[in-house]
Amino acid sequence: MLGKFARIAVASLIAVHAAAAADVAVIVDSGSTNTAGFRIAVEPSGDAELTIGPRRSGRPPDDKPTQMRRKLPDTLVKRFYFDLGDAGPLSFLPKQRCMKSASFGTKLTIELGGEETPDLSCGGGDNAKLQALVRDVNEIVQFFNPR
Repeated sequence: MLGKFARIAVASLIAVHAAAAADVAVIVDSGSTNTAGFRIAVEPSGDAELTIGPRRSGRPPDDKPTQMRRKLPDTLVKRFYFDLGDAGPLSFLPKQRCMKSASFGTKLTIELGGEETPDLSCGGGDNAKLQALVRDVNEIVQFFNPR
């Protein structure tokens, strides 16, 4: 049986790990019927993991997602997380409109702390905060070069 202080220490450790997991920003490309989507989890430490998933139309049963880990440059990660914080609640960012094919169009977003940006593949329009996030995401995606 754990003592009172041991229970408090374990509870604190669990809370720290839960908070750290919530702080991981995830770049999500939905993919399309002919293009595989991907997710890039970017930790504040700069550790990042790309997972390439299936096309929306499905995949063969034996096809497994591809994963790749990288260490991103500190300057890029710091700027990315600064821009995320500067953007405020991600759900409040203005949605940009753009034409897309229903079956071939993709959606590019950032998920963080239960929130999601508008579709960044539509650009940043005249909003400086969106423009900064679009720039950061494009640099991170190019670092992995998933396509």
